[in-house]
Amino acid sequence: MTKVIEEEFTFPVEFADGTCTLRGFIFRPAELDENSRDLPPVVFNSGFTGGVSMYGQLVGKALANRGYRVTTYDVSGFFTNKAARNTMRAGEQTVTNVSLEDQKTELLALIDWTRAHFGRMPAVASWAMGSVASLAAITELARNGDEQVPFYVPMNYTRLSALQGLRADKAGADAALQALDDDAAIPPFDTGTEATKLGYYPLDPATQAYVDEQLGNYTDVGGVDHWPGCSHVTAKSYKSYVAFDPEAELASVGGRFPPALIIHGKQNTLHMPEESERLSAAYPGEKGDAAVVIEGMEHGQQMQADNPVFQSMISRIDDAIRAHTC
Repeated sequence: MTKVIEEEFTFPVEFADGTCTLRGFIFRPAELDENSRDLPPVVFNSGFTGGVSMYGQLVGKALANRGYRVTTYDVSGFFTNKAARNTMRAGEQTVTNVSLEDQKTELLALIDWTRAHFGRMPAVASWAMGSVASLAAITELARNGDEQVPFYVPMNYTRLSALQGLRADKAGADAALQALDDDAAIPPFDTGTEATKLGYYPLDPATQAYVDEQLGNYTDVGGVDHWPGCSHVTAKSYKSYVAFDPEAELASVGGRFPPALIIHGKQNTLHMPEESERLSAAYPGEKGDAAVVIEGMEHGQQMQADNPVFQSMISRIDDAIRAHTC
């Protein structure tokens, strides 16, 4: 087993309204062998609230065991970056704004930091909603003619408006949420298959149970808030994430897109496999014949270090990066 070193760092992010500093983490092998010296570094970003305090530590350690240097971070407003940006007080409540536009900006800044630190443009691996933010980031690099990342791995991607299909009354819930003031506080989750509620992220009951029983273990071990790291989010969060759709821009962007390995769980009932299948058809870069739909993989239930489904996924990622970048 490779000895993995974990290091903390900070990196600057320039937003339209000012610059802030975020905490990030590196997972790397204690020693690079000859087979690993040519590997690019990897930036990992996760989904709702995510980063190191969710799957970042899990994926980071798994790839570091295979010779990669992995950088990851918690998105602003959550966990180790809770105080950095995107939180406000509303009476006795702390309300968090969830911004995929901010996450795209943060990811581009982390790509720049990783390139400067390791001397090479990193590959990008991402999970769920983070895959949408990373698609926006590489689309921006392509549009601007900037240096592109060498490889892109979206896992369990979904166009975010598709999640609304989990609600009992999709149109009614959307209209009610759109009518709220931007700063109105709403709960982070809505088990919308049971009743129409006004939460941010619709979950089916089985996924909600998974959230309650498992995901907290990642953040509790890290010494930070229990996942999801917030009690309320803004109505603006909902409005902005439904409108955030970089996939719609792919056909009009003529720049260079990196080769991609598009992965989805076949049994995922939260982010449906057809979402990644559609992305595979629309994606302008090399992406193989079709999305890789993994048998036995749900949304995150198999994201455990010793789970064979997780290990198989890491092997596929490792093989694909080596095949395209070494």
